[in-house]
Amino acid sequence: METVVQILKKFPFFYTVSDGLLQKVGSIGAEKSYTKDEYIFNEGEKPKLMGLITEGRVKVVKHSPEGKDVIVRIIENGQIFGEVAVFDNMPYPASAVAMVDTQAFVLERHKLIELLNNEPQIALDIISDLGRKLRDMLDTVQNIATEHVDKRIVFTLLKMYEASGSPVLKVKRQDIAEMCGTTVETTIRITRQLEKDGYISTDRGEITLMNIHALKNLIERV
Repeated sequence: METVVQILKKFPFFYTVSDGLLQKVGSIGAEKSYTKDEYIFNEGEKPKLMGLITEGRVKVVKHSPEGKDVIVRIIENGQIFGEVAVFDNMPYPASAVAMVDTQAFVLERHKLIELLNNEPQIALDIISDLGRKLRDMLDTVQNIATEHVDKRIVFTLLKMYEASGSPVLKVKRQDIAEMCGTTVETTIRITRQLEKDGYISTDRGEITLMNIHALKNLIERV
């Protein structure tokens, strides 16, 4: 069984942190399990925790007044969620939902803030991670606002590949539609064409990218 230090060292922003400091981080957190489709927190709630995914996948979802969900981001193994609200102490700007059965190391806000006040290097590492997410978010917003839906879908598949490091994406077409601001029917039509052309293969709940280089080139042509 893995120790807390071994678990935390899987997260990039903890790579250079000493074992002694990681022990302190571990002492204020706990491992938690979430079942598929379980809400970890809801949009508008007061921030209580930040989570680090050790196994599974979480989607960050915005709910519109019309009842339409938009997936803002998918969080994979080795990534964190809930950190924005934890830092600014404002209500969660979106909901977090487990896409599959998920394990996370959870840090309560008040304990985390107390630790960060004494260990600013960890705060800087998390802020650096936030900066990378913001850059990705700006790319995504620009993509959704200005690009044709075909390109948005290919862009989203490649972003998921970059985040997970695997060409096998465990994602439903409905999730892709919600990430791209389009309909499920349109997503099915476009992914079927991508599969027919040999760029991807699909199975129940999975999309495999068959040729990453060709997909990147396709973005330039779409």
